[in-house]
Amino acid sequence: MIKIRPLQIVSVASLITVFALDSQTPLGFAHGDLYLIAVLLAAFTGSLRFMWTLAGLSLALTVLGIWLSPEGLPMRFWLTNRLMSITELLALTALTSYVIIRLQRSRMEKIQWRREYRNLKKLTPSPDNPLSPFQHSSQFQLFADAIPQTIWTATAEGGIDFVNRAFARYTGRLREDLINRAGWLGSVHPDDKPLVMAKWPEVIAEGKEYELEVRVQRHDGKWRWLLVQGTPVKDPDGRIIKWCGSAIDIDDLYRLAERFEHVASTTVDAISDWDIVNNVIWWNQGINTLFGYEREDMMSDPTVWTSHLHPEDRDRVLDAIWGAIRGDTEELMMNYRFMRQDGSIAEIEEHMRVVRDQSGQALRLVGGMTDVTERNEMAEQLGHAQRLQTVGELTGGMAHDFNNLLTVIQGNNELLTEALKDNPELADMSDMIRQASEKAEALVQRLLAFARRQSLEPQATDVVDLINSIQPLVRRVIPARVKLELVIEDKVPAVMIDPGQLEHALLNLCLNARDAIADNGCIRIVASSASAQSLTLVNKELDAENWVAIAVEDDGQGMTEDVRRRALDPFFTTKRNGEGSGLGLSMVYGFVKQSGGYLHIQSSPGAGTAIHMLLPVAEIQAIGLDQPQKRLHSGDTPVVLIVEDDELVLQYAERQFRELGYQVLAANHGEQALDMLRQRVTANKPVDLLFTDVRMSDGMNGPQLAREATMIQADLPVMFTSGYTEDAFDQESGSPGHLPAGTLFLSKPWRRADLAQKLAGLTSSED
Repeated sequence: MIKIRPLQIVSVASLITVFALDSQTPLGFAHGDLYLIAVLLAAFTGSLRFMWTLAGLSLALTVLGIWLSPEGLPMRFWLTNRLMSITELLALTALTSYVIIRLQRSRMEKIQWRREYRNLKKLTPSPDNPLSPFQHSSQFQLFADAIPQTIWTATAEGGIDFVNRAFARYTGRLREDLINRAGWLGSVHPDDKPLVMAKWPEVIAEGKEYELEVRVQRHDGKWRWLLVQGTPVKDPDGRIIKWCGSAIDIDDLYRLAERFEHVASTTVDAISDWDIVNNVIWWNQGINTLFGYEREDMMSDPTVWTSHLHPEDRDRVLDAIWGAIRGDTEELMMNYRFMRQDGSIAEIEEHMRVVRDQSGQALRLVGGMTDVTERNEMAEQLGHAQRLQTVGELTGGMAHDFNNLLTVIQGNNELLTEALKDNPELADMSDMIRQASEKAEALVQRLLAFARRQSLEPQATDVVDLINSIQPLVRRVIPARVKLELVIEDKVPAVMIDPGQLEHALLNLCLNARDAIADNGCIRIVASSASAQSLTLVNKELDAENWVAIAVEDDGQGMTEDVRRRALDPFFTTKRNGEGSGLGLSMVYGFVKQSGGYLHIQSSPGAGTAIHMLLPVAEIQAIGLDQPQKRLHSGDTPVVLIVEDDELVLQYAERQFRELGYQVLAANHGEQALDMLRQRVTANKPVDLLFTDVRMSDGMNGPQLAREATMIQADLPVMFTSGYTEDAFDQESGSPGHLPAGTLFLSKPWRRADLAQKLAGLTSSED
């Protein structure tokens, strides 16, 4: 049955009304325009067919009106009027049709969306329907199974209720086996199960997103690291109705990171990786090993590292880093100082590299900190040793000849002084010669001591007795305002040292300490068995029981780091011109090193200075030259064989021995002396003493001559003399510059009194 709408009836009625008016009025009236009302009313019905039917009738009635209207205007006006009306009707009807079609399409789209919405509404989870039908629909399973990523869902209580095909394939288990606690937990590594079992209930209770790295057994039996991620699904009221998540295989990434960690842990450097974009920094274990800082603390904020830069270097280092980030350079090579956790200062050499994206934007800054403190110290020690060797070679080369000259000058000046007793003016001039030569002698001895080329006579020495014996002398050379303290441990072991040189070294250190104290202060001489702390100072792995520690401390002005580093260099001094030679501390250092010990300077501005010495504990003496020490008979005129390659020194020695009552035989070199000795032994006239220089130019030195001579005359006493022994006794003593135990030695330059004192020990009334 056809349903007639009200608008359709109104449209037809308007059409009839217009036609009636058309038949009752003159033809010139625009009756065709009135039909537009009927067409528009038909358009509002929403039916295109009805509208076009009514439009057709309007056109027909417009034409019919030509013959029905009363006569009036000419025919041409009738035709024009009707054509215009027909055109308007057609145009308006076409336009109205287009509008109706667009409206209908829009309406259909809205209807379609409403239908889709209703369908989706049916699939939305609700408290009454927590298991979404979408999950169980074939479309969802097809979608989930098409994804290569492993996907899972769980109930609000945490029970796994769905896994996709990729999950099942990865583990090699059936889906049915995985959708229960025992099933999926059985794929987890035994060592990780406690973590999973503790973490999952905690996550369910908190209701927050989570990530967890666990090992899961793959279908081929291999254990692989997975990153498991989960997210809660909530209803409009905020209640959790579902859990959904994924599991990503990160094993290759994990192994790569693990390999990187292993590589980074094997290096001795502290490696950093600063993510500039996210302002996150990573450190390897080297930051703890080298500097004592915990990795977690250093990784908490990139600025933590900058706070440990030495204040004097911080601005320079940061300016260089930001310059590299801006694009000044791609790589940085810097040296700076870094504060360790214990407060000490490390010297750092760092290589940094900026990582950029394709546009040139800095993304990361990777760096490696190398602690070069020990290397720099070794380089410094090497440089010091090379300087020492240079000075030693120079000093040793001239010391022998220079001391020969001083022997002649001092010895003959002594004779000259005796001869000029009655002439005060000339006697004063002679005394000036003595003073000048003694200063020259002291200078040479200091240079030899610094260069470790002096002749030492080490022996077991009681440190306590030695320090107590020099206390009065030290007290006299320091002002009354400066306090002197002796801090000596009970039962300090004896040390193997040249006691005279040790006294000189301690006195020298006390004088330096005195000069460092501006007002009231204190000087302490400390002696004890070596401790772990004292061994740490010299940075050596030594047995404490084999060493004795001696220190001279003051609470004076202290030294800057630069001064401390250079303090042992020869001729370096911070004193004003004429107040110091710069050789005192160098001489002490050379003596300690030549004695087999160690020296360390501990000082900082305003904190005073401590000079620490480690000296070896006395052991069994080295076996020296075999010298029976024959005693000369009283009443005899002893015969001495003098061997000296310097003619002036030889003449001086001959005169001094004759003055002391000796018969003198003189030789210029070793072979000549051996020939003379053979002749004396053959004639049954043995020699009573061989007095020989250590270094001679003919190729045979003093110790070699002594060995040859004692083979000719076994009981022949030997006395050596030299201004510089070099390495002549090293074979016998076992230590460079050390004289063998029991060796008779007279150091050049010497005087008659020195010679007489040495000879006194050879005089006896018995054989």
